[in-house]
Amino acid sequence: MLAAQRNAQQGLVASDLPDRERRFLRNRIRRRTQVAGMILIMGIMIPLGDYSPELWLGAVATFAIYWMIVLGLAFWTILLAVGDLLATRTHAAVEMNSLNRQRAELENAARALQERQRRDAEN
Repeated sequence: MLAAQRNAQQGLVASDLPDRERRFLRNRIRRRTQVAGMILIMGIMIPLGDYSPELWLGAVATFAIYWMIVLGLAFWTILLAVGDLLATRTHAAVEMNSLNRQRAELENAARALQERQRRDAEN
């Protein structure tokens, strides 16, 4: 998991992306790595806590604390996922606005060029 994150980070450094895009991608890699790590930890903790119920019989407080930690990790993972969703949605909206603005500028330039060519053809 860490090797994949390192490779992705190195790919970003080598790319010729704008700083804003590189920062967004770096943060997205970090968020998604955290979510993957949390899921891995919960994937270990859930079967471990469920494996031997006899261990928990004499330690009710430990049992409660253990499962509160598991629930806390699940809640934190959900918050990270929602944060990633919102960050990605916001980034996509900003990029779409930029592309729409560029498209409108190009369409206006094309219209002006067509108008100029039409006027030159009439003269």
